[in-house]
Amino acid sequence: MNIQEAKKEIVRTIQAYTAKTPLGDYAIPTDHQRPLLLIGPPGIGKTAVMAQAARECQAGFVSYTMTHHTRQSAIGLPFIREQTFGGKTYPVTEYTMSEIIASVYRCMEETGCERGLLFLDEINCVSETLAPAILQFLQNKTFGPHRLPPGWVIAAAGNPPEYNKSVREFDLATLDRLKVLYVEADFPAWEEYAVSAGMHRAVLSYLHLHPDSFYQISQSSSQKAYATARGWEDLSCLIREYEALRFPVNEQVILPYLSAEKIARDFSAYYQLCLKWEGDLPVSAFFEKEAAARSALLEKLKESPAQEALYLVSLLLSRLHFDLKEESRKRRRQTRTREMFEKLERFLKQNQNLPDNTSLQVEEFLKKEEEILEIRSVHNLTEPEEYQDIRQALLLLSGLRYQLPSNSLSPREARSRMESLWEESLIPEKNEADLASEKLEACLKILEESGNESALAFFLTSLLSNSHLAEHLAFRPSRQYEEACRRFQYGRREEALKQKLSELGF
Repeated sequence: MNIQEAKKEIVRTIQAYTAKTPLGDYAIPTDHQRPLLLIGPPGIGKTAVMAQAARECQAGFVSYTMTHHTRQSAIGLPFIREQTFGGKTYPVTEYTMSEIIASVYRCMEETGCERGLLFLDEINCVSETLAPAILQFLQNKTFGPHRLPPGWVIAAAGNPPEYNKSVREFDLATLDRLKVLYVEADFPAWEEYAVSAGMHRAVLSYLHLHPDSFYQISQSSSQKAYATARGWEDLSCLIREYEALRFPVNEQVILPYLSAEKIARDFSAYYQLCLKWEGDLPVSAFFEKEAAARSALLEKLKESPAQEALYLVSLLLSRLHFDLKEESRKRRRQTRTREMFEKLERFLKQNQNLPDNTSLQVEEFLKKEEEILEIRSVHNLTEPEEYQDIRQALLLLSGLRYQLPSNSLSPREARSRMESLWEESLIPEKNEADLASEKLEACLKILEESGNESALAFFLTSLLSNSHLAEHLAFRPSRQYEEACRRFQYGRREEALKQKLSELGF
């Protein structure tokens, strides 16, 4: 399976393992809740999907890389205490609390989450002394005498032996107690994530043209050569920042991220071509509706080789994606701010013993919200974007509180006054949704006029992977986009039918 399919299965497993009967018992008894084991090559996102799955389930998340741990940190340190057996006193070895189990209880205490995911990474690469304790934990859910709390699901990840010489393969008795998911590198699944994440257009268009370069690992006696999903994503972030700082991006910059020299060299050459194509193409002028720019772009789409035409479409997509993302961000932040005003009113109603000064009351509310946010962030209960949105809302309220009168206001008056001040501060400007709609329709129109079917197909399939577009279309339906998708799907079905008839000899 690919990494996105694995994520869905992890989410379903957490939900199934933590489901309860009407009497409050677990629907699947803990003895039958097999620990998850994700096996796949390095750099495809195993750790990331574990964190995402826990967050989707609003479950606690505790993560450990097992190669960094010893037997003592897993099961605890031994100490001697005296106990009486049969009327005689004997020294007995006991253990302090396991560091890992203690972290689970700490997470439960700080977040209030009764259920969660304990993730043990690189589990099949542990030291020889730790291996027996790990096997005991996978089989019995205990580290020494310390049991994992009910409601917590064990998940682990590891690499196949061909990628890591330190791998210790589990025996049949252990595997028979695990739910093993084998994951493979899969470019189409990653591309869907990459488009939504806004990865650099050069990376996306290059991999669309050369999907075989997405994931490669080779090893010789002298060196290891690799290109992984993690490497491409990190390189994308670096290129974006280098461009902002006007630093050059060349093969030497790329090699630390893609150590497969042939791929690094090929991508470096492609990136230089991309810079040239961008210089030749007035994309900004096209979106500003300049006739000359539109004619130049139309000519390029008609006459350019496939590689160049594909990159031109990537340029259009990147501008459109920015507007869609900005529209989504502003809508999200306004929603968060309104939610924060509601929470403030509830807080003031529930805390009548606060100082009479409304500004000080709001300050107390903000302190508590910041503490909650930091705890949720540390324990992986908020998405990075959600964290930024809430921080922005808290900063906004912090600024508005200084404009409140010094006397005490009722909870409803305090909320109403601050909400009015915020709404007055909003700068009227052209709606991002309108801008995105205009750009979407302009792109569709010129691509259809060009007659370049492969460019239009790339544009539409890339948009299908864009989660921000779905949100945009919910508020601004586009008949032109729907018709283009229908024609595209019809054309693909017709092509598949012709291929099938050809295979049958017709």
